[in-house]
Amino acid sequence: MKTRTLYSLLLLCSISFVAFGQEQNSPPRLERLRPRLQELADAFPGALGVAVRDIKTGEEISINGDRPFPMASVYKIPIMVEVFRQIEAKKFSLDDRIEVGEEQRTLGSGVLTLLSNGLKPTIKDLITLMIVLSDNEATDILLKKAGAENVTAAMRSMGLNNIRVDRTTFELIRDYIGFMDESARGKTYKEIIAAPRTRQVTPEKQAEAEREFAKMMKDVSSPRDMALLLEKIYKGEAASKESCRMMMAILGQQMFNQRLPRYLPDSARMAHKTGTIGSTTNDAGIMFVRGNPIAIAVFTVDKRAARGEVEEQMGRLARVVYDFFDAVK
Repeated sequence: MKTRTLYSLLLLCSISFVAFGQEQNSPPRLERLRPRLQELADAFPGALGVAVRDIKTGEEISINGDRPFPMASVYKIPIMVEVFRQIEAKKFSLDDRIEVGEEQRTLGSGVLTLLSNGLKPTIKDLITLMIVLSDNEATDILLKKAGAENVTAAMRSMGLNNIRVDRTTFELIRDYIGFMDESARGKTYKEIIAAPRTRQVTPEKQAEAEREFAKMMKDVSSPRDMALLLEKIYKGEAASKESCRMMMAILGQQMFNQRLPRYLPDSARMAHKTGTIGSTTNDAGIMFVRGNPIAIAVFTVDKRAARGEVEEQMGRLARVVYDFFDAVK
């Protein structure tokens, strides 16, 4: 009887050691995703960075994950975070109203510049417009109120050293235009709008301008830090839990879904923010796979393809990530 018991114990130990050895020698689960992500990154006509984080387990994988990329309008996520933090500090309120008019007009996306002067949206309205419709006028009002330096400082306080916010959307777009037309540098909104559009920009000049703009290293983030910020929002760590809950709800109302959500099944949810300027086409958010939150950030620059083609490739990449997690038991 003692011999049989001893044999059973030895067999159990040997099985445990074998299983332990297999677990120790096997690659981390997400590493199985790397070859496919690397293949997609290598096939991209330019530079692509991607970071994926399983928020439930803390596992992550990235390609060019620590490389800084221009955020374009994805930088509206860290701006939103700092606005909520200042609301919590009682510097202003979600219900405060701000009258908008000619002095707030700006360039690029959004609807406020199309509406009549005298409109008085609340701070909450402006945050929603900034994220859901990527409204640049709402963004600049909020950024001037919060302070770009404070947004960057908030990122540093969370250990996100690769995220920095430097300019309003007007300044950002003016800098971009300035590389193609030197006469636009330092001009006001009215001066840029009033300037005659007689000069044709050659494809070579535009490509050069986009390269120089990308080198400025302002308003940049690494894919990995953006995925970490999204995780902190989801977990209620970027601000108070209630503020983070509201941020997630706003991100979940995103109207531009032709990039990362492009090929996700109808049952999938994604809370995210896109970004576009020149050769930069970005998207970052939290994808829910059978209810499990997966943070994903995809940044691109120096593309040599139509934007629709880039969006197509981003959609395929997101579906690869979705299918990977959907298959994991």
